[in-house]
Amino acid sequence: MRWIMNRPSIFPFFLAMSSLMTSYVFAAHLPGRSPLQAKPVIGLIDEVLELFPDTKLNQPVKRLTVHTARNTIVGVHVMMTGLQGTERIRFSESGRNGQPTPGVRWYRMIDVPVAENTGLDRNTEKYSGKINPYVIRRAPFRIYDPLLPVSSPIASDSVSLALRMEVPIDSASAPGEYTHRISIEFGDLTESLEFTVVVHRAIAPPVTRSTISYINWHSIDNICSAHGVEKWSEPFWTMLAKYAKMMARGRQNAFWFNWPDYFKIDGAGNVSEFRRDRLERYIRVFLNAGLTTIHGAPMFGRRNWTTTDMLLFVPTADGKDVDAVSAKAKRMLTQMTQRIIAMMKENRWEGSWVQGVFDEPEDAFVARYREIITLLRGLKPDMKILEATMTMNVSGLVDVWCPQVQEYQANQEFFEKRKAAGDKVWVYTCLSPGGPWLNRLLDEERLRQVYIGWACSKFDIQGFLHWGGNFHTSKPFEELVRFHMEGQYLPAGDSHILYPLHEGPLSSHRFEAHRIGMEDYELLAQLKSHDASRAQQIIAQVLQGFDMYSKDVSTYRATRRLLLDAVDEYTQR
Repeated sequence: MRWIMNRPSIFPFFLAMSSLMTSYVFAAHLPGRSPLQAKPVIGLIDEVLELFPDTKLNQPVKRLTVHTARNTIVGVHVMMTGLQGTERIRFSESGRNGQPTPGVRWYRMIDVPVAENTGLDRNTEKYSGKINPYVIRRAPFRIYDPLLPVSSPIASDSVSLALRMEVPIDSASAPGEYTHRISIEFGDLTESLEFTVVVHRAIAPPVTRSTISYINWHSIDNICSAHGVEKWSEPFWTMLAKYAKMMARGRQNAFWFNWPDYFKIDGAGNVSEFRRDRLERYIRVFLNAGLTTIHGAPMFGRRNWTTTDMLLFVPTADGKDVDAVSAKAKRMLTQMTQRIIAMMKENRWEGSWVQGVFDEPEDAFVARYREIITLLRGLKPDMKILEATMTMNVSGLVDVWCPQVQEYQANQEFFEKRKAAGDKVWVYTCLSPGGPWLNRLLDEERLRQVYIGWACSKFDIQGFLHWGGNFHTSKPFEELVRFHMEGQYLPAGDSHILYPLHEGPLSSHRFEAHRIGMEDYELLAQLKSHDASRAQQIIAQVLQGFDMYSKDVSTYRATRRLLLDAVDEYTQR
């Protein structure tokens, strides 16, 4: 320092260099900030690509083009890095003639934690102690998932920020190329981006005419607690309608109802009250939103996973457990079922109703399961039974089989025979499978959610079921890996694909990716009706099984364009 002070001409230079080095060191210690990124970087990200708060924009994309069918929603993500966390960010879109495009919506993408990785087989890696090499990233990390509706401007609070812009494509839209100019402004920075949407003649059908069934089970108790509404109050019905609307937006077309919500049973096992008006109102909320399949939830279940006790889970006035095949259980089941049958018939809902009985039956339960189905079929011979099955020894009892995806693929010949016999086959995922299998977990590619529709199309599967619509804890934005039972945790995102804010449910990146895949399923169905071989050839370019698929977004986009071009040939308008 004395050396410098003795040379005054060097002192200004030293101060400048010291300031530069201080800025360099400060920037180097900001999370997500590279010392070489002294100013913000902004770029477009394909909506089917997973996105993290620390995503690097080494070669930011300023122009992006995608192809789409009509009657869809097209999105693009805008990633910003190198922020100070104090900016006030303004954003806008303009289409033809420089005017905002009607219906464009903006969302702020919210990041959530992944505390543990999905297991190689199931649950999290702690379950078997095996490392899962198929995850997109080693935990812990944060990833964008919930989508919060916003309007310009918004305040940044971190060194990075991600927005989602959505453009609705109406079924009557004229085919052609539409360029959307995006403007991002803060401070003295203005960034212009271009998102071009090529609209094809192909049209995705409305959810009311979907050819694949799709359900996420939902918890009305969680709806009440998360949104501060009293069960069955008018605010509850308003909130339930918001959930139904969100489900339909994601192309979910099936919903469930739980029998205990509508019955009171006395100590002897007789129905003392049937809230038919409540159940009818509940069903109409979903039908009015565009959902079409009424799924009666399973009313029987295990005492726990360590015994083979099978109980009827409808509370009685005496509070005692009801063994599944006891005289009391059969009396309760008969009286409740008679009332449900009458209600369905009088409302002309019989053709829309499928009924679950016992979730995930195994061989140890088959004899009792058969006894219950015999009773139900005695009351209604054509009752359709839908079951998430863990045994193949229920032929003749189940009308709609729903194995896990890996079990379907391992036993495809059996399920093809069931289809040939007139049964339907759905598939499901849950805390299993892990590894390379298609599922909806946060440490997996978003393309895996898209490809659920493609795999179902490849194997001519007629439905998809997932239990985790909104079965979150009281900390839905924090506890994405959650306790399940002794020694087991649910993998990240298994419990919920929708997130609650006080005003209503939020969609998620995974939910939208799943929707895109279901739209693709419908386009593939249209092509199959004209040229099934061509449809299978297109599928094979990106997917060969529930555990074999391309992870390359550009390959998916190119293949989807082939699909759209093919469907265009058979689309008249």
